[in-house]
Amino acid sequence: MLYKDLISTYGSSLAAKSALKDDPFWHMAWSEELQLFREYALGALQQAKVYLLDHLATTYADTLHDAVQEKAEEISVPAMAILGEIQLPTKVTWVEFDYRALVVARFERGSPTTQHDDKPIGTGLRGYLIDDRNDDHLRITMFSRLEGSKIMDPICALLVNRTADGKLDYDDVNEELSRSMVNFRARLGDPKEKIDALRYLHRIDTGADLFIPFALFAMLVSADLGGIIPSETETFTAKDSKTARKFGKFWMLGAQKSHLTIRIGPQAAAHMRERQARLEFERQAEKERSGPVRHW
Repeated sequence: MLYKDLISTYGSSLAAKSALKDDPFWHMAWSEELQLFREYALGALQQAKVYLLDHLATTYADTLHDAVQEKAEEISVPAMAILGEIQLPTKVTWVEFDYRALVVARFERGSPTTQHDDKPIGTGLRGYLIDDRNDDHLRITMFSRLEGSKIMDPICALLVNRTADGKLDYDDVNEELSRSMVNFRARLGDPKEKIDALRYLHRIDTGADLFIPFALFAMLVSADLGGIIPSETETFTAKDSKTARKFGKFWMLGAQKSHLTIRIGPQAAAHMRERQARLEFERQAEKERSGPVRHW
């Protein structure tokens, strides 16, 4: 679970108990700014209400995104705006999902986001730290860890500003850049063009999948939970806590002991089947209208 890995990695580094092999970025790129970021992130993670979507729940939220995106493009507004003003569960929230499973599901169902791909592209886990403790903006930090890799701090976070009446304005978004990550990349020899590309890609990825946690929040307050089934699950076991006390890992003791695992129920499963059947019908109808390709 990415949440647990972040708690462990950030806590160990801040307590000067991390090893180079476990957290190379901290040891190779330490700066006061990086320390302040990790202090902020660890505190926020410890306070956060934690949600873990299984692969079907993630796919369900993503299919809703596809449907909403179609409508949003028709009226030229961001997909997030179609959801309306979302009630966040708490001031600080963490939402995690398996990104590899998500991109495979997108590819298999023929999602518009994969129309130019010849195979699923993407790996690892993703998590959104959503911080609503500032009256002026909503802070969104997307963490990702590629399969088989160590924790790497995000190169930027997004600040979604609020209008005068307190509503989120998705057309007014600022980027908070991590100078530590930029300097680290520069020391590795990455040219400015590559660093700018990584920064741009992270911003796009953060915004592109932000619909998933926000769709979750919308479903959590709907009368029928939108077809999802939340269940409380142990995050840190009694054995984990005992080990943490024994070895002085106080940062683990301060974290949430449980999280909500999100699965889908029959209603959501039926929605996914019906949508997929409709899309297959539309694709087949389009293919038949187009007729065979003639080569003169």
